[in-house]
Amino acid sequence: MTYQTLLLTETLYVEEVSSLSERAFLADEVFAVLKEAYADVAGGLHYKDADTLLQKSSLWKVIYYGTTIVGVVIYRQKKGLKMVALGLSKTQKHLAKHSKRLLAYLFKMAFRCTWMEVSEAAERFIVKVGGERYFVANTMAAQLTGKEIVALCDDGYHYTRYINGVLKTKVIVGHPLF
Repeated sequence: MTYQTLLLTETLYVEEVSSLSERAFLADEVFAVLKEAYADVAGGLHYKDADTLLQKSSLWKVIYYGTTIVGVVIYRQKKGLKMVALGLSKTQKHLAKHSKRLLAYLFKMAFRCTWMEVSEAAERFIVKVGGERYFVANTMAAQLTGKEIVALCDDGYHYTRYINGVLKTKVIVGHPLF
């Protein structure tokens, strides 16, 4: 099955979910996808449960295959719209390539109007889809994140800070509002 066929048959699609009642309805499923996606990420998921995710976010982009949630992108209002979590289901391996293409499309559309702090696999993915041209100077990291920055890297973009007790190298991508 090709990506175009999946899209044309409307079996792989994205839904924006912003109302609290709609997010509450999907919270457990969305949280399960995120928990699975962050299982091997140092510093892990920043949300302890579905209720916390629900209360501390404002917009979800949910990727469906039919009626099954296969991916999510979570945003909250912080100096504009900030992407704060993302994940693709590992149980739908046959859809991985197509889900990643849809996720890449979402990011390309979002770079100009949202921002995100990324590292590791997420950063590699963002660079692969052309996001490096939207990198933000690391001198803005403390102001944007509101967190203590341990060090600024010499490349002018990366910085290190603690995430859930783990020192991580991050980069900001997109267009935050100052």
